[in-house]
Amino acid sequence: MEASLLTDGTPTITPVTGFDRACYLLGYGYYNMQIQAVITFEQHLDTDVFKKAVRLSLDAEPVLRCQFIEDDKQPYWQPFENPDGIQWVEFVLNDDKQAAIEQFIKSPFYYKGQMLNVRLIRTADNDIICVKICHACSDAGGLKAYLQLLAEMYSSLLKDPQYKPEPNTKRRMDQKSYFEALGIKEPLALLDPHAQPLPFATWAFPYYGFESKEMHISMRRFADESFDRIRAFGKTQAVTINTVILTSFFRSMFKLLNPPAGDDREICLTMDLRQFFKTDPSQDICNLSVTIASVTCRVEEEAFLGTLKRVSRSIDELKQSQVELPQAVRIEAQEAIEYAQLRALFQAARPQVLEIGKLSPTLTNTGIISPLQFGQISACDAYLVPPTIYAPGFLLGVSSYNRTLTLLASYCEPSHRGQDVNTLMDFMVDELSSL
Repeated sequence: MEASLLTDGTPTITPVTGFDRACYLLGYGYYNMQIQAVITFEQHLDTDVFKKAVRLSLDAEPVLRCQFIEDDKQPYWQPFENPDGIQWVEFVLNDDKQAAIEQFIKSPFYYKGQMLNVRLIRTADNDIICVKICHACSDAGGLKAYLQLLAEMYSSLLKDPQYKPEPNTKRRMDQKSYFEALGIKEPLALLDPHAQPLPFATWAFPYYGFESKEMHISMRRFADESFDRIRAFGKTQAVTINTVILTSFFRSMFKLLNPPAGDDREICLTMDLRQFFKTDPSQDICNLSVTIASVTCRVEEEAFLGTLKRVSRSIDELKQSQVELPQAVRIEAQEAIEYAQLRALFQAARPQVLEIGKLSPTLTNTGIISPLQFGQISACDAYLVPPTIYAPGFLLGVSSYNRTLTLLASYCEPSHRGQDVNTLMDFMVDELSSL
């Protein structure tokens, strides 16, 4: 269905994509649906121009000013009737910048159904931009694209205060874009209804019940020479930084839980389908990621290099088998199911997960955040905050900017304990610092 236009010229966007549906439905008890970014500048931005840039970004990317409407047959994106009557951006003066950042990160959206919130935090010397985007309309790759869009809006307004962007009316990318790039004309012909999308979970990050009262964040960073050392180590071993981090994650989980040696354990990974074809940057604000699983076992007294080689082989095998293809086909097949029926399946699965008590820990490496330039002012620091996954799940996020690698987990107490999360993070720091 093509986009139609409202009376003010803003396109409506219907229907939602298959990825959008799945990401929204996981909000029924699995995670908080929020992906966030924190961007730091060593100077002050123009506050009025910045506020206007946020508002114009909603016109440039209309899905961001929409709400997800749960129609039983097929949900759709519906623009807010009066977007100018809703708060999208907030300006805060606070010299305790970390407290102001965490307060934003832990907060819900300003208004029910929003896809985007932005806060500009000002201290005596810095400006910090915090962005919150809903996973129903965008994954982390889309959030990175939004940051570039916001920088473009700000820079354009500095050049021309009357600047008005053209609304993006292009089709939002989804699994169909991936199939088209691969030349797959009948993706459902590849569907194996008996195949399991992921291995059965064999473990879970330590948790203590399922009550999620208060969100917390644990973060570790590798900057400058420390980052360069990890990157150089990966290059020397002919593996990606992601494989190095995954190896440290496996080894740290083994230290934390001490599973029987020789028994396979899995860690899930998010895979961005944009890597398989050249995308139009104007279409990148969307959901286009799947989940795969790497499997390995604990080996007594094994050195890092030994684990790395086994994990690297696992990743190579996954890539050679096009492991992402069945996941994309599965999303395609779900589009044939009426939304109400699919919602019932997602809701029914949650009690089963809680009863089993196992859910594979997940690593999401969102990769490098491209340089952010707001007029003549460059961001000096940036990192992403992954969604908060509820127990028994656990998600570790990784992002990089300006020779700084950030490991970050958001979690809820009392179901997860800060001591366990921080112990895992410290194990990973020890592993990566020893390279």
